[in-house]
Amino acid sequence: MNMPIRDALRGVVSLADATEDMLEPASKLLPEPLRSRFHSAMQAFEQAGKRLLHAPIDMERISDAAQFARGTTLDKSGVNTAASVIVFAWEHLNQSRVEHRHLISETIVADRLSRLQPDGGTTGFAFAASLFLDLRQSSAIGVMPGLTRGITEDEETEVDLALMAIAVWLSSKRADTLEEEEKLLDLSMALVRALQSEAATAFQSQEALAQFLDETSSHL
Repeated sequence: MNMPIRDALRGVVSLADATEDMLEPASKLLPEPLRSRFHSAMQAFEQAGKRLLHAPIDMERISDAAQFARGTTLDKSGVNTAASVIVFAWEHLNQSRVEHRHLISETIVADRLSRLQPDGGTTGFAFAASLFLDLRQSSAIGVMPGLTRGITEDEETEVDLALMAIAVWLSSKRADTLEEEEKLLDLSMALVRALQSEAATAFQSQEALAQFLDETSSHL
């Protein structure tokens, strides 16, 4: 079994601190052509201005949100926790190189999550796929969430990348600290950006998205 990317960057505080000598072995863990694209995405990464480490969330809430995204805990508490974690992750990416600069409504996200019901016992990556496809099609994100989306075609790509990165992050194995979780989210964004064309294709169906989340999160 190949070493996860996170292990190759274990000593890096944030991706902005990663040197070329650190990026090279991490990139080598991936097959081509993903290797070259991931390396380029990492080189372009800028340090986030708003860090999860300083947000009012903790490891337990992130773990609970990940369980909700797998369809294992769908009670009201799980809905609110998952919504808050998704929003904090969105705001974190909004301060990095994801240039969508659009707002997200925690209230609308929570409302959409509360409507989700496993279809025939669907859990795991399939449920996560249905969750993020629903958010993508909702009015939770936009210039004025709930009122006007106002997203151009180019901006739609950045919105999709951010949503996909959050989905991959929540689908991956949990880290041990908030600092590592933050880095894991940044790694997810770099990996999704490297797989931009594949990510766009994955959003075309629940089955394709579930497979993408399974395969991509395994690299982390």
